[in-house]
Amino acid sequence: MDADTGFEELRLDIDPVTLREVVPDPAPLYEILAAIEQALEDTADHERAERSRLYGQRCVLLRLLGDLDEALVAARLSLRYSGDDPALVTLAGIRLAQVHQWRREYAVADGIYTQALEGAETAGYRSFAYQHAGASRYEQGDADTAIRYFESAVRLRSAGPADLLAVAEIALEAARKLKSDINL
Repeated sequence: MDADTGFEELRLDIDPVTLREVVPDPAPLYEILAAIEQALEDTADHERAERSRLYGQRCVLLRLLGDLDEALVAARLSLRYSGDDPALVTLAGIRLAQVHQWRREYAVADGIYTQALEGAETAGYRSFAYQHAGASRYEQGDADTAIRYFESAVRLRSAGPADLLAVAEIALEAARKLKSDINL
């Protein structure tokens, strides 16, 4: 059974310029992180999917809190525990790539994003991969590739949750602005 850590209820705004999550108050993140740590202690090593999920959550929170070294460790553990489950591998890969992206290790991040896009079996996972791969290209100033990725994310998210579509649209608008600024 999946432990309820509070992670799924976490909602953060996206900065329309950096396209990174905004953490106005880190206190709730530390509370969720403590719940994740407890759940990891309570989860047996053979419960691989649950451990992958929990390490993935831990990775996200540590990244948001700025502890990129520990986030990298958690991301690698999430990927290791994901086994051969395509959904878990894709999600863990995207989270690992995000940590490399935030560490400005763009070549590594982009390679992992490419693998995630190739392995994503559902539209939801593909849109997630396109969204984050686009953010990496955006940070690197590659407006054209970012626009293509964000357009794909918007297309895939058009029939899904409104909040995910809104994030993709914000990112697409930022990439188009970057392109126009570059062409000035």
